[in-house]
Amino acid sequence: MKKILVLFLVSILMLTGCTLMGGPKGEVEKFLNKYKNNDTVVVNELNEYLSTQELDEEELEDYREIYLRQYSNMDYKIKDEKIDGDKATVTVEISVFDYYKANKDAGDYFTANQADFVNDDGDVDFAKYFTYKIKKLLDTTDKVTYTLDIKLDKNDNGDWEIESLTEEELSKLHGTYEY
Repeated sequence: MKKILVLFLVSILMLTGCTLMGGPKGEVEKFLNKYKNNDTVVVNELNEYLSTQELDEEELEDYREIYLRQYSNMDYKIKDEKIDGDKATVTVEISVFDYYKANKDAGDYFTANQADFVNDDGDVDFAKYFTYKIKKLLDTTDKVTYTLDIKLDKNDNGDWEIESLTEEELSKLHGTYEY
């Protein structure tokens, strides 16, 4: 009888463990951990996105560093999971560097202090401003917290797949959401 009870308890623990690691919550955790760990898939997507921007090689490296820093320093907490048949929503709270504020502060400083960004000819040198802005982004330690409702669908194999994130969700993940 004791053996049966022990086997039953072990089975329950194994099933509970599998459930906790899988399902919609598990998929969202895997997804966010890919960002935190600068997974190859995430880095490749970032490089693909950056290649569409009009940036020189130094600017590309700066932005790559800014985003990879953002991802690896992100904190998250799963708050809720709702499953309705083949659809699910996982509510997650993320904390990321406040790049929106750093970018806004840099722009405000530029507007109020254009003389600091003038070249030898007396013209505004936007390269100086860009260098200033990059430094502000890299130096920021202020964080902001957002809530994301990540939607998932169950595929034909019975596995949960995350739907494409909206522009708003991506801007929150990147810390650039305008609040």
